[in-house]
Amino acid sequence: MNSTNFYLLSFINRGIKKVFYVFFISLLILTSCKQQKNITKKNSKCNLDYKNPKTLNANLKANELFFKSLNAKIAVESNIDSSFNSFSVSLRIKKDSIIWMSVSKLGIEGIRILITKDSVKFINRSNSNYFMGDFNYLSTLLNIQLDFEILQSLLVGNSVTFYTEEERLKAGIDNCQYMLATIRKNKLRKVMEKGKELKEPIQSIYMMPETFKISRILFYEFNPERIFDAQYYNFLEIDSTQKFPSEMSFLIKAQKNAAINIKYSKIKLNEEQSFPFKIPENYEQFTYKKKQ
Repeated sequence: MNSTNFYLLSFINRGIKKVFYVFFISLLILTSCKQQKNITKKNSKCNLDYKNPKTLNANLKANELFFKSLNAKIAVESNIDSSFNSFSVSLRIKKDSIIWMSVSKLGIEGIRILITKDSVKFINRSNSNYFMGDFNYLSTLLNIQLDFEILQSLLVGNSVTFYTEEERLKAGIDNCQYMLATIRKNKLRKVMEKGKELKEPIQSIYMMPETFKISRILFYEFNPERIFDAQYYNFLEIDSTQKFPSEMSFLIKAQKNAAINIKYSKIKLNEEQSFPFKIPENYEQFTYKKKQ
């Protein structure tokens, strides 16, 4: 490998490591938000008819992206603790089965990733090594609960299941959008006024009233203070009848602060595709060592 290619691959590796770290932190926030509370409905000046939680949830599910497979190109820009990186990703998904990514910079692949429901594998070409493990292993090492469904949902703009009982959801209207959430805002206000600590996280899903597509997924946890704010824009019609958010932004405030912007192109659904993943014979396997 010449020196130019080695430099580019090293640069890719540093950037991708940071993005993966932040993405794992975002998954921590998502999967840690399991407790259920109620919220009050918020009145709005918008001319929207109130819909109960059951109706909103049904409309949300009916308008999610339905697909057997997805193939797309992604341009990523990340700003992690004032460190900026940009790179491209070739993404392939076999629904509920495989997520495959090829991450590159200036056309040179740095990392190839293969994720299934029970395994996480990636090849690091800059260091000539590879990782093979599973979600349980990574969850133990990173002290988080990773989930294939959450990752898949975030990548296509579908709902992330953060509630277990529909009757505990509360519906509202906020900023001219429908909202499902799980904590009372008047309770939040009282806690903030009295300086008390709120243990339960705020959890909200915002939907566009015209299509009931998700425009925002927001999690806010006070102890420790952690925010995950995913927003979806510029919906394109694909496959004749479905709409897909071609632009996404993720704001994460946790151990590291990050802003990640994603722009999709060449989105294709339900086409035959392969998921090539071959580890070169001279590559060494590495594992994460848990800190004592």
